[in-house]
Amino acid sequence: MLVSNATTRLEADLAQLGLTDAVDAVVNTARIGVAKPDPRVYQIAAQRAGVPASRCLFIDDTLTNVTAATAVGMTGLHFQRIQQLRDAPAPAADADRPR
Repeated sequence: MLVSNATTRLEADLAQLGLTDAVDAVVNTARIGVAKPDPRVYQIAAQRAGVPASRCLFIDDTLTNVTAATAVGMTGLHFQRIQQLRDAPAPAADADRPR
């Protein structure tokens, strides 16, 4: 899922770049009326993902946004270097997920 404080052009830009299918869903704050770090952004993202916030890993290069995500129960990663992504925890396997 992509969560972005983008403009209303985000979806068109993703389509133009051929990235529409790169993510399962997009939470574009220009469309929902609140922007990161408002807690509602993270709650909406978890809801659209169909999971509780505690099952979400939120990655951002802005510490304020990461702090806000962790405040609603997400695991947060303040991105500063690529190795952090390589070391990020993998989601636990769901019992009903096909393997």
